Order: sequence, then structure tokens, then C-alpha cells
Amino acid sequence: METTGPADGMLADVLRERAAAKFSGALRVDGQPGGIIYFAAGRISGCETSGAPSLEVILLRSQRVSVSDWEAAFTAAAIGKRQMTVELVQRDLLGAGEAEALLRTALADAMFALVIGRVDGCTEAPAAECLLPLTPAVGSGWLLNEATRRRQVLASFPVPAPRAQDRIAAVPAAARGTAGTGQGEILALVDGRRTPRDLAFALGRGLYETLLQLARMQAANVVLVNSPGQDAGKRADAVPDSKEEDRTVMGLPRRRKDNLGSPRSGASGRRNIVASIQMLLPRSDGHRMPDGALRINPTNSDKVVSTDSGWVPEVGRS
Repeated sequence: METTGPADGMLADVLRERAAAKFSGALRVDGQPGGIIYFAAGRISGCETSGAPSLEVILLRSQRVSVSDWEAAFTAAAIGKRQMTVELVQRDLLGAGEAEALLRTALADAMFALVIGRVDGCTEAPAAECLLPLTPAVGSGWLLNEATRRRQVLASFPVPAPRAQDRIAAVPAAARGTAGTGQGEILALVDGRRTPRDLAFALGRGLYETLLQLARMQAANVVLVNSPGQDAGKRADAVPDSKEEDRTVMGLPRRRKDNLGSPRSGASGRRNIVASIQMLLPRSDGHRMPDGALRINPTNSDKVVSTDSGWVPEVGRS
């Protein structure tokens, strides 16, 4: 039986039972955000949730695959009754190893979204096919442990890290810190209404990657975090008291007549998706990682190594 992390509660118990029973099929997770988990002989091959971008969203929003190429592959896969992943690889839109690495990353992110959300219950769902299944499937223990590790990383920041449902606003320009690498695209979309989940979908980035960047931006006094139902300013403590007049009563940046909508650079182009894969592991000590974990070769960021299957795909394809 798979071992699971300590912070996953009801969901971990259900997944442990399905693993022991070698369950194959779909499991509906009720709650917020909720979702569907796909099993193959007790192991997990896919997860669909509104709480985190799927691989389809990540590939299309990041422009790694064009919409026209995706639609053509989808149609051909449906006609030929082939898996979508196989079709993408055959059309040279993704490498075989690259596809597996990206599917693992998206699956881990979806499970993370379920674990940090609210789980009301789990029931077996009618038989359904996962659009982009991971083959071979991975153990639930590794996925839950990975979700727990991510929660611990976010909890290590000196101020409470953003949550998926929080609303993010920019610190007024006069008091704002400097955005770091990869944060400019996020800052360009921050408007006081969008949540980390919204930003992840808009940018085609993983939820965890987005939360981690926002936590860093909050620590650097670049963004403010406002939780639903909380008094204005309680989590926006990154702004000095002398700048209180730059915020509205809701804790959002005040629009100033002398600084209306300064232009921001929002053009992202094609992102190197290896950055998202790196979110899977902060470890680089050379020791064997849990079943299914990925390791980025520190001497070549375009190489992804799986410690258990031995493949080394070229992720940075043009």
C-alpha cells in the first residue's frame, strides 16, 4: 500500500483505499475546487479540476502548441481512436519524454489544488476517459507527499503566502519593490480582482508556480494579498503606514489622476516550460527521489531526467 503525507486528510484515506483495491476508473472529489481523479490499477493517471490549469491550457496559453495544431491533433486522435498524447508526439508537437514530464507536472499541480482546497466527499464517477492520461501512472503516495511539500514551502515565508482564492493587487508604484525574473507578466495582469488561480489560467502556468511567485512578490513588497471576507489591509502589511493614502478602503491601489494606467509589458511570447517542471523539486542533492519525481540537470536546464525511468527529453524544443 502506498504511504501518504500527513496533511491530506479525507482525500488521502480515500486514495489509500483505492490503491489497496487496485481500483481502475474515475473518482469524483466534491468540494472546492473539486475535480475528477482517474485511476489505473490503483495508481493515478490523470486529474481534472477547475482549480489548476490542465496541460491543454498550459500548452495553448504559453503558445507551446498553437490552437490550430491542437485542434487538428484532437480531431485526428478522435477519428483514429488514439490517445491525444500519442497524436501530439506523432505530429512532433511534443517529444515523448517531454510529454511525460509535462503530464507529471500538470498532474502534480492538479492534485496540489485538490489538497489545499476543501474536500466534502469522494464518490466513484461514471466510466470516463481522461483526455491526457499519464502512462505509466504514478502512485498516490508520491502525489500527496509532493502536495504536502509544496504547502510546507509556501508556509515557510515570513508572512502568510497567498491562497488560491485570495485577490491580488499591486503595491502603489511609489512604494513598490522590484519585480524579479518571471514576475513582470504576473504584475501586468494583477488588478485587485484576479486570484492566483485566475492568473495561473491566464498565463498558462501551474497554480503552485504562480502561488510561489506571488509569495515572493509579496515578500518583496510588489503585490498586496487580500483574502475574501477579511478586513481591508490585514494581509496587506507589506505597504508602509505612510502609504496608506495610496489604498482604497478595500485595500486596493488607488487610481491617481496624475498616473493613469502607465503601460506595462504584457507580451509573453513562448515561455520555456522547463520552468514549470522545475517547480516539482527544490531538491538537487543527487539522492534518489520519490517514485515519479523529476530532476533537472543543473548543467543543462533543457534536460529533464527521470530518476526511475532513465529518459532525458529535450524540453526546450523550438
